[in-house]
Amino acid sequence: MISVDNTGSLYLWDVNKTYPVSFKSLHKGSAQACAYSKDGRYIITGGMDKTIVITKVMGLSPYKTITGLPSSVKEVAMAGNRLVALLMNNEIRIYNTDTWEFISKPKYAARESRILFNNKGDRFYVWFASRIYELSAKDGEPINMFNTNYATPTDLAISADDKLLAVGFGQAEEIVRIYSLPDMKVVKSIARNGAGDKATGMAFFHNSNKLLYQSSAGIANFKVLDLDNGTETSVAKGDAAARASISKDDKNVVLAPKFAKAIQLMSFM
Repeated sequence: MISVDNTGSLYLWDVNKTYPVSFKSLHKGSAQACAYSKDGRYIITGGMDKTIVITKVMGLSPYKTITGLPSSVKEVAMAGNRLVALLMNNEIRIYNTDTWEFISKPKYAARESRILFNNKGDRFYVWFASRIYELSAKDGEPINMFNTNYATPTDLAISADDKLLAVGFGQAEEIVRIYSLPDMKVVKSIARNGAGDKATGMAFFHNSNKLLYQSSAGIANFKVLDLDNGTETSVAKGDAAARASISKDDKNVVLAPKFAKAIQLMSFM
C-alpha cells in the first residue's frame, strides 16, 4: 500500500503493520496524488511542485521525473504504457511510458474529477460539470461523451468486466446511478438518505457483482450493494472517505479519509 503527504514524501506500507516499512522524499512541497502501475513495478506521484515522479517499487529507487508542467498535479493514473495526469488548471496530459513523450493535445476535466481506466486499459473516464467523457488511452481522443443531465459527479467506479459504470452524485435525489456500457442506460439507482447526502469512496469488487460506496448523510456510512440480488448492507461507519481501494482477492479495502490524518484498512468477512 502507498500514500503521500503534505511534505512531499511517499510512504510504502505493509498492511499487516501500523507503520510504513519505507518512505522517501520526492517533491518540494505537498504531494497530492499517487498510483501504482498495473504491473506493480512503479509508483507514480504528482505534486504541488509541478512535477510527476516515477519511482521503482523495489528499493524506492528513482526512475523518471517529468518537469515543466504548467500547473501542479491533482491526480495520476497508469495503465499499460499510458500515464494520465490531471493538473490543477483542469488540463489532462497523456504520456507514452515507453518514450515518456507527451502524446496528446491537452484535454480538460473538472479539477475534482477522477481518472478511471477501464480494466482493459484502452480507455479512461473523467468528468466535467455534468458530462462524463470516455477518452482513448492511445491518443486521448473522445470515444463518447455522455451528459447525465442530472448533477455533477462525485466519484466513478467500473465493474471488473467493464460492463457497468457507477457514478456518484451529491446534492441530488439519487446519489448513485449505475449505467450499462457502452449505451449508458441506467440499470440501478440509489436514493439519497437525507440532506447533504452524496456518494464517495466507490469501488467495484473484483470477483463479484458488488459495489462499495459511502453515503455521507449524518454519520458517514459505507455500504455494499449486491447487484445480483438487489440487497444493500451497511458495513462500516466513520470519517468521510475520498477514496476506497479493494484488494484483488476482495478481502480488504483501504479507505483514505478526506480530512482525517489516517489511512484505514477494513476486512470483509
